[in-house]
Amino acid sequence: MRTPGLPFLRRLHVATDCALVSLGWLGAWAIRFAFDDAIGQRINPFGRYVEALPLVVVPWIATCWIFGIYRAARMRTLVDELQTLLRGVALGLLVVSALSFFFRELGFGRLVVVLSAANNLLLQGVSRVAFYRAERRMWRSGAHDVPVLVVGTGVAAIRLLQKLQDHPEIGYRVVGLLDDAAGPDAKDVASHPVLGGLADLRRIAQERGVREVFVADPGLGHTRMLSLVLDCEDLGTEFRVVTNLFEVLTAGTQLDLVDDLPLVRLGRQRPHPLYDLGKRLFDVAGALIGLGALAPLLLFCAWRIRRTSPGPALFAQERVGRDGRRFRMWKFRTMLRDTPPAAVAPTSRHDPRVTAYGRWLRAASIDELPQLWNVLRGEMSLVGPRPEMPFIVAGYDEWQRRRLAVKPGITGLWQILGRKDLPMHQNLQYDFYYIRNRSLALDASILLRTAGAVLSRRGAF
Repeated sequence: MRTPGLPFLRRLHVATDCALVSLGWLGAWAIRFAFDDAIGQRINPFGRYVEALPLVVVPWIATCWIFGIYRAARMRTLVDELQTLLRGVALGLLVVSALSFFFRELGFGRLVVVLSAANNLLLQGVSRVAFYRAERRMWRSGAHDVPVLVVGTGVAAIRLLQKLQDHPEIGYRVVGLLDDAAGPDAKDVASHPVLGGLADLRRIAQERGVREVFVADPGLGHTRMLSLVLDCEDLGTEFRVVTNLFEVLTAGTQLDLVDDLPLVRLGRQRPHPLYDLGKRLFDVAGALIGLGALAPLLLFCAWRIRRTSPGPALFAQERVGRDGRRFRMWKFRTMLRDTPPAAVAPTSRHDPRVTAYGRWLRAASIDELPQLWNVLRGEMSLVGPRPEMPFIVAGYDEWQRRRLAVKPGITGLWQILGRKDLPMHQNLQYDFYYIRNRSLALDASILLRTAGAVLSRRGAF
């Protein structure tokens, strides 16, 4: 639980910056007014700039909030703070410039807008330094320590403990260590108790009020690492790794430093709040355009399948979608009519179950195009992990079920980078990378690169 001191300090910081942005804005008017004679043109009346204060202060503070200036970051240095402030001020300048462009009746002087940005950078910079030092003093006192749990008891863990002890201003309190190799009579490590094994993480974290978990065990495998990440996500606990042990998960994450010791922050990565809406609009537009533009090809393929092989042109198969919901996924039939619905997919170009025309459809990935209908229905997306059959999902480990956190897609990273040439565990890594870094820009990039992957026909059976 957070103590009342830090939220109060955060609110005070916001209120102070509101006053400083107002001062910077009105001070810019005063500077411009002082140079009226030199410039040869009088500035608009002072009252107009006072009336515009809400239009300036609210967006400016909002941009600073978006960039995390008011969010506590224990491992962020003062240089990091000032760099973040610089980005926030730059965006604030763009917002105010846009307001003056679109609302010309406001009559903002261009020099006033630029001077206000310079004033705010100076004033907010002083404010940020003061509040940064105040936060560090509060954390150094120990009154606002964050209880943390360390996984590992080896050299890496001891080095981490020493760094945390040498930097009390970060404000971390180690409640204990976890190690599967430690028995019931395990001794303390650097004056910190060994509380149990990795299987005890949930229980100990809840009992001790742990808010962050540091992994300092280079010997942990990928599966154990994923299990720990998921446990921490369920508990709402932050997760950090002393070294870059799992490249797929670390992509796009923040790197923190305790002195010269790198810590990679893992855990749930949330997309932009408007991402889901934007992605749905993107999917609907893409599916409508695709179905309209490809209608002649789809009709020809359906006719050709019926002419070259007995049976229906379309094939429906039950798959598992987002949050475990089942749906009927549509494809062009490429195999013989008597092939079992749950049969293993072909793994070579010479599979006897695949028809002659079906072999061409699969090589060109045209057999997947009917899934545009699934996209319109909201069961699938243009981009995402491929949907699996229920019996495969039933055998998933808990960490593998996280693939179901997003809608399955017609194409994805697996298709453009590995396709069927890669073993299963590498394909899952691509899925997890996509889930943690998804954005409309990434979706568009995958769609564009899908065309190249289809033309190369690599891994398409």
